[in-house]
Amino acid sequence: MLPYLNPNLSPEQRTEDLLSRMTIEEKIGQLIKLDGFRSYKMENGEMIVLDSWKEFMERYPAGTMSVLLRADWWTQINWANGITPERVREAVMTFQRLTLEKSRLGIPLYIMEEASHGLMALGTTVFPTGIGLGSMWDADLMKRIGETVGRETAATGVQATHGPVLDVIGDVRWSRVEENYSEDPFLTTVYAENYVRGLRSEKTEPTLKHFCGHGSPEGGHNSAPVHAGPIEMFNMQLRPFRAAIAAGAHSVMSSYNCVDGIPVTGSHYYLTEVLRNKFNFDGFVVSDRGAIPRLKYQRVCVNDTQCSVLALKAGCDVDNGRWEFHAENLKQAMEKGMLSMEDLDCAVGHVLNRKFQMGLFENPFPGGNPLEVYRCKEHCDTALEASRKSLVLLKNNGVLPLKPGKKLAVIGPNADNPMNQLGDYSAPQREGDVITPLIGLRNLADKWNFTITYSAGCRIRKTDRSLFAEALKIAEESDIILFFPGGSSTKYGTGMTRTITGAAISEVLSPEESEKESGEGTDRATLNYSGVQLELFAELLKTGKPVVVVPIQGRPLLMNEFAENADAILLAWYPGMFGGQAIAETLLGEYNPSGRLPVSLPRTEGQLPVNYNALEQRPDYVDLTSAPLYPFGFGLSYTEFSYEDFCIEDQTLFVKVTNTGNVTGEEVVQFYLTALDAPVQRPYIELIGFQRIKLASGESGTVSSKLNKDLLGCYDRNGDFVFSGGHYDFHVGKDCEHLTTLSTIWIPKDI
Repeated sequence: MLPYLNPNLSPEQRTEDLLSRMTIEEKIGQLIKLDGFRSYKMENGEMIVLDSWKEFMERYPAGTMSVLLRADWWTQINWANGITPERVREAVMTFQRLTLEKSRLGIPLYIMEEASHGLMALGTTVFPTGIGLGSMWDADLMKRIGETVGRETAATGVQATHGPVLDVIGDVRWSRVEENYSEDPFLTTVYAENYVRGLRSEKTEPTLKHFCGHGSPEGGHNSAPVHAGPIEMFNMQLRPFRAAIAAGAHSVMSSYNCVDGIPVTGSHYYLTEVLRNKFNFDGFVVSDRGAIPRLKYQRVCVNDTQCSVLALKAGCDVDNGRWEFHAENLKQAMEKGMLSMEDLDCAVGHVLNRKFQMGLFENPFPGGNPLEVYRCKEHCDTALEASRKSLVLLKNNGVLPLKPGKKLAVIGPNADNPMNQLGDYSAPQREGDVITPLIGLRNLADKWNFTITYSAGCRIRKTDRSLFAEALKIAEESDIILFFPGGSSTKYGTGMTRTITGAAISEVLSPEESEKESGEGTDRATLNYSGVQLELFAELLKTGKPVVVVPIQGRPLLMNEFAENADAILLAWYPGMFGGQAIAETLLGEYNPSGRLPVSLPRTEGQLPVNYNALEQRPDYVDLTSAPLYPFGFGLSYTEFSYEDFCIEDQTLFVKVTNTGNVTGEEVVQFYLTALDAPVQRPYIELIGFQRIKLASGESGTVSSKLNKDLLGCYDRNGDFVFSGGHYDFHVGKDCEHLTTLSTIWIPKDI
């Protein structure tokens, strides 16, 4: 037995031996991630592996593959020409078998799939998008979601996911807000740790993205430069990545953007000095798609070969999706002496070592049956729970929950649009796969003796008013109007075409060409509701009937008119495949809403940034308050809660919470601190803990939050953790603005 095939040797020993036996072409192959969807076609229900894939593998036996199962507008893969659930195992195993056959040394393929809010394949479980998951404020549920995604991924024979997405939201104009959890690094960090642990418990590897700073782009432009110093980077954008790596993540995706003038994909500082030396990362780095050739666009390289060399030497091990480009560049670089064998071996070693660590050589064909796992009852129950907890009640004058026996007019462009419940990075669905709000309400109509009429009324972006008359007619005949405005992140049925990067490049199309106003590459200068949605809302108000607004969207939009004039607002974000059921149950009172805002909602674009955790309290403008329309952590319930007896004992915060209302409900208790004598200026207020508590009417419970050095300290400009004791104000409350405070508490350094 050759040493590298001996499982009794350490991964490092096996890697060293295998490297010594590989040719340059075999090594380069390990640094290439192939596009799975570009490697096959379906003919008469059979998968045919393309000759282009076979020919490339003869020259450079590739080490990784991704998006084999991905189906969406970008891949142009759907139920007619894609890999359906009954074909998944066969497809994955076919590429693994062919890779092993073509590999002289028997090196298996490491396969990754997109999974930002569910495995992005046909027939899988679809959860709310990231910002909806952030609204749950539920760490345990996030772990179970990780387990669910991991189980469905592992059942396919795939080793890893592209996810979780850990960018801390810095500008809500940015197109990818929907993929991320929060504007707060602590909430994002808690989610990162729990999701990673859940995913890995099912033998699925996470790929953390997008490292780093991607969430705070200049002007809200996707992939734009990030203007952040090291103190902000270490305490905000890098904090979730650090925690996720400590929780066991071994793969990271480098981002498109530059930070302080240095493109991350070509940054030795971030990819090696910070990621490996500071964070003790021992896995491999893969670029975001097209990030390596983008180095030439960023003008730090003059030709393609320089791009590949700069990225590799910086610490970006694997190129994503540009097969021929990167392989040929590396070959030329070796021939010209621009790269040494040591450079090449370092990157290849990272990939091989991970394959040995996870036992891929011993078990390249793991067992599993997608048909038994995809959308099984347990997974659907978890998805429904996530949809319920993601809903945020922003306003209620008493109209909710709805009373039985009413005539309901269901109106709006997102009341019955299945794909608009799911958001970006979602596979196409079959009829009946997604429960829209209209379907959810109809399913409960008999039980609650409702009469339901429906009209879309208008579209998301189009200015066509031809359906106004129909919508107003059913509104006049109703007792209550349920209005479903919002956004769209889908390109299905539009004139949009596939981009090179997968939407990293913005496409500006007219409303007639596309309804899409959110999702990757669709940044916005304004945050008004698109098209004629607000005009329709104004006409509905004229009927004099109560209007309940349920926005379904991917990013914060300006809700001023709803906040002023609607009778109730239930924010749903993109609520997932069971979103319509969750919305219907909540409107009817079968579920008491308990979601909380993971981002601050602005009154106008001129306030941006409006995130709660600024370094100083923002003064008002001469023409407008600086306060958001709705603050971070905000959310109402059908009951009320009181807080009392807030205290600190044995370095633990305690508070008594009582349900003072008439129905059972869940409160999300939030703990914050203000550091009074820190070594650097920290945010004026910072989230340090949260806990859900379910209480019956009149019931009380005590909630606690244990203090520790990680919560009390911070990172300096070198990325070193600093805590030497200090004075703090501690706060507790329902959101970041309605708080009770313990002032000037001294915490010693030996806590």
